[in-house]
Amino acid sequence: MGKYLVKRLLLLIPTLILVCVIVFALMRMIPGDAVDMVVYNYATNGQVITRAEAEAKLGLDKPAVTQFFIWFGNMLRGDLGNCLFRGDTVWSVIRAQLPISLELALLTFLLSLVISIPIGLYCAAHPDTISDGVIRTLSVVLASMPVFWIGTMVLVYPAVWWGFSIPLTYVSITQNFAQNMRMFLVPSLVAAVTSAGMNIRAVRTMTLEVMRQDYVRTGWAKGAGEGRVMFHHAFRNALIPVITLFGGSVAGLVGGSVVIENMFNIPGIGQQVVTALNNRDYPLAQGCTVVFAVFVMLINLVVDIAYKWCDPRVSLE
Repeated sequence: MGKYLVKRLLLLIPTLILVCVIVFALMRMIPGDAVDMVVYNYATNGQVITRAEAEAKLGLDKPAVTQFFIWFGNMLRGDLGNCLFRGDTVWSVIRAQLPISLELALLTFLLSLVISIPIGLYCAAHPDTISDGVIRTLSVVLASMPVFWIGTMVLVYPAVWWGFSIPLTYVSITQNFAQNMRMFLVPSLVAAVTSAGMNIRAVRTMTLEVMRQDYVRTGWAKGAGEGRVMFHHAFRNALIPVITLFGGSVAGLVGGSVVIENMFNIPGIGQQVVTALNNRDYPLAQGCTVVFAVFVMLINLVVDIAYKWCDPRVSLE
């Protein structure tokens, strides 16, 4: 296990370098640039600045390759630079807003587990029944619906019909737990429902496949209870493909927080990415995107390790 972990961590290095190159290049391909924003801001304040002066001020007067190596070298030393249009460093913004995004992703993941695993196991225990058919149909519908559409419906119709609106002012979980949950529970549930659609079908399919094996039929023949057969024999042996799907959904939740946070005004790192892109704040957008990429890579590593925990026969070497 130790040798495998060292090898996987070393493989993260070239992956991270490739991510940095792609992120840096894509940021420079966005129409418009930070120089235009600086010139415009000076003009609105009654001041005049030339493009050459603005480029020198932002460090954009150097070739793109030089800019990349300067940024990448500083990042390796733990310095992601300063935000172009606010007085904070990129790290200070990420430290302040990343916990909010992680809270949203964790709550969404837990709700997705609570929804998809029991329902998927129920469908596997009662295949081809009316309830199984209804649940499978609903899961396909939920998996097909874009999260922003469901979020829009949740925001609009309760407000119109019942005058209910979700709190839009962020309160830390340490300050007021109930108020924090009022703000986070609905957007987490919206994201969890859309991801649970595919997860329900995966749990059902994998568990049904395992239940056809001889050792499961032997458990039934010995008189083992339904709960023991489903959880101890069937579900655990069906976990490997299910873990793969759940791991991918967690990675999607980290990146998908951009949509949810902007819809429900949650001041996380996803909302900050959109603001940085609108302002052409290159260092902030690049730093947030790299943090997203690192989390996705680490989640994939955790998923691979989980294979060994679920099935000792799996070799990681």
